[in-house]
Amino acid sequence: MGAAAEVCEVVRIYWPLLLGNILEWYEFAIFSFLEPYFQTNFFHDSAISTWLGFACTFVARPFGGLFIGLLGDVFGRKISAFVSIFGMLIGTVGQGIVPSYRCGDFAGHVGFALLIALRILQGIATGGEIAAVSTYITEVGSQRVLARSMALLGITCSVGVFLAQLASYLVVAVFGEQATSEWAWRLPFLAAIIPGLISARGRHAMPESKIFLDQNARKNIGLETASGSLRGVAGRLHAVLKSHSAALTLGTLSVAGTAMLSYGGYAWGLIYLHKHGASQASLILAGTIGRAAAILLAPLVGWLADTRGVAWNQFFGSCMLALAGIPFFLAVVRSPDVFEVVVFAFGLGYGVLLAFNSMVLPLHVVELFPASVRNVGVGTSYNIGMCLFGGFAPALFELSLRVSPLFPGVLLSLSGLIPALAILVSLRLQARGLLRLAHIRPAPYFGRLKPCKECQTDLSCVDAGCPMQDTGTIHASSIQLS
Repeated sequence: MGAAAEVCEVVRIYWPLLLGNILEWYEFAIFSFLEPYFQTNFFHDSAISTWLGFACTFVARPFGGLFIGLLGDVFGRKISAFVSIFGMLIGTVGQGIVPSYRCGDFAGHVGFALLIALRILQGIATGGEIAAVSTYITEVGSQRVLARSMALLGITCSVGVFLAQLASYLVVAVFGEQATSEWAWRLPFLAAIIPGLISARGRHAMPESKIFLDQNARKNIGLETASGSLRGVAGRLHAVLKSHSAALTLGTLSVAGTAMLSYGGYAWGLIYLHKHGASQASLILAGTIGRAAAILLAPLVGWLADTRGVAWNQFFGSCMLALAGIPFFLAVVRSPDVFEVVVFAFGLGYGVLLAFNSMVLPLHVVELFPASVRNVGVGTSYNIGMCLFGGFAPALFELSLRVSPLFPGVLLSLSGLIPALAILVSLRLQARGLLRLAHIRPAPYFGRLKPCKECQTDLSCVDAGCPMQDTGTIHASSIQLS
């Protein structure tokens, strides 16, 4: 079977995961694109307060990654994916029906409390979603095209964000600014119910990950009783915190560039440009070109990660962001009302950066953890990174304007340096035998750099546990190496 056919097979069987991932990013992005209307209806015209309301979802993400991740490691990837889609659906649709201060002070206070509660629920569900879906795709996809299969998540992310941007502009175009401010802003949230239910139905019929089933069969995990389940949860939580603290730290830092670029450079940047004279036509075209560039580059990025290594790809993308963050933002801030600058510097430029930083990022984080604690490890580290570097990025960018109009560009460049340096340090730690970086596919990982000596000489180390760490017990016969 060719590489393209193997990727298509993943899409055919696991399309409910991809549809749910589109919904996840749509739900997260729609709030940012409708930020001016939330600012008016719930946050008393305070932009910083509105972005802090946006951030509360990210604060909840690590708890969702931990809780739903534990569910996935103990009860199965399928269950965690099913729980996460319903949480996202309730949190999103609910935001479309809460009362605002237009309904009176008392109703506004109630609506504000409900809005925050629903955004927290959405954050918990989304925190579990990324762990469940990325782990699922990694464990069921072919090793030969592992990164190209994972790039499907990056593609669906770009589709979800673009649909959110399109929905927000269509609402304004169809109903007008006043009607959108009064009630029509609710429609994009309510529209999520149909794809959400379709995804939930499809996930119910998906097969469980064979790696998870084999792992439980070999470990004889007692899921038949409540006490056995609790022991399984406690054991995995203890294992990931004690034996994988370095991997958790690396996973958190690896997210910095993508998180800052997505929620600071792109989501906050769209609102910034709109407030500083950019036309709706230029913003829509910039969003279209940016997301199209990311999607079209996804196969190339996946191929590079499959041939050169996922860490090599992430290092390359992080260096690109570190070098381009300041000049790209400088071009935009100097000419926010110039059509060509918005379309090419903001749209195309950020799209290319997004492709090389985010398309296979989940694989980089998934590789850090063995199967026994993979869901909870990915869910915790990835979402802590998203919380720290993504959730607070819009508010931080807004505040940084008080220091200098160019400071958001400085933050973007710094966000590229963080994962680049983290990768270099992690390679040094692996060379000293202090950290294992690849639990699924030891090579290629970082160009021609060889994996740890134990993984070179003992293939049972793959997804089974390296002598340098207390990891899982999956034997090499349960996977395929290219």
